[in-house]
Amino acid sequence: MLAPELIRIQEKPLTNWVTRAKANAIRAEFMRQADRLDGLADGVINNYMAARALFDMSQGDPNRNPWAALRAPEGKDPSPEDTSAKARLTDGQIKTLKLVYSRYRFATPLAHGVRSFGMWVPNTDPAGSGLIADRRFRGQEGAGDNAPMHSHLGVLGVTGFLMQDLKANPLDYVEGGPLNPRREQISEWLDSTNPDLSSFYRRGGKLIVTIGTDDTLASPGAQLDYFQSVLDKMGRDQVVAFARFYVIPQAGHGLSGRSCGTTGDGQSVPSFQVPNQFNRTALITAWVERNEAPGKTLVVTSGNRSLPLCSYPNYPRYVSGPPESAESYTSAAP
Repeated sequence: MLAPELIRIQEKPLTNWVTRAKANAIRAEFMRQADRLDGLADGVINNYMAARALFDMSQGDPNRNPWAALRAPEGKDPSPEDTSAKARLTDGQIKTLKLVYSRYRFATPLAHGVRSFGMWVPNTDPAGSGLIADRRFRGQEGAGDNAPMHSHLGVLGVTGFLMQDLKANPLDYVEGGPLNPRREQISEWLDSTNPDLSSFYRRGGKLIVTIGTDDTLASPGAQLDYFQSVLDKMGRDQVVAFARFYVIPQAGHGLSGRSCGTTGDGQSVPSFQVPNQFNRTALITAWVERNEAPGKTLVVTSGNRSLPLCSYPNYPRYVSGPPESAESYTSAAP
């Protein structure tokens, strides 16, 4: 509930505000660096883990700048209205994008020892679901006297649950500040982050979860981190006995998505729907009623296209053959 507020807090200085004009440049940079990580430049970032690692500033060298190619001369944007893929970013805008695509570190651990929030991963819809806002809000530099409070899905969880004042400005939140004890308390009450699913497993429960990495509403980074925490806690052998964690690269909140019309090599190509169709009801029914476990890798379809549906953290890696056929790929480890 707090993640959209963190972005708007980061954008309090006007120079940090990432405007919608930059969306095409951001998308093109994701493609340039990550499209070929799966062995094929086709407008789909299948190798989501490697792509995430490129832009997550909480991993690797903290001094690197994955956005260096988009930095404006001297860090000052010469053409703020440029909407092309060649638009440039200010140093402040780069700081904001580093926040959006890196794990956010909490001042103190929350429930179940969780120390960070996964935020977002490279995607083709960088402006989706309020990740980029078109106006300034109360408390931000340049906002008018009558500027509205920032409002987003879940904002009442910040002002109501956390601040306990529905009239409060959610952008007044300070990490590790006076509200930290309250935040820890709410986390114990509400956070669904317990990695120990052993009670569910012992009762014979079966679980199939599928997420998309282009989801700009529910954080795919947080979901991927939760999957990893379950594997760390219970071990892969036990987890695969009752659960499947599937990932559809470049699918959105409803698990549908499209390829980018420009590849990482800068070539314009026809866009296509990312394969996402499989019979989830039949899979869970067969597992529960007949103990027929689904494969760790399945096949998803869309029209005449198909692709492997891989269990986290594996991804579809292109080997050879027609790119529209699942047989041309293998389920590869990152």
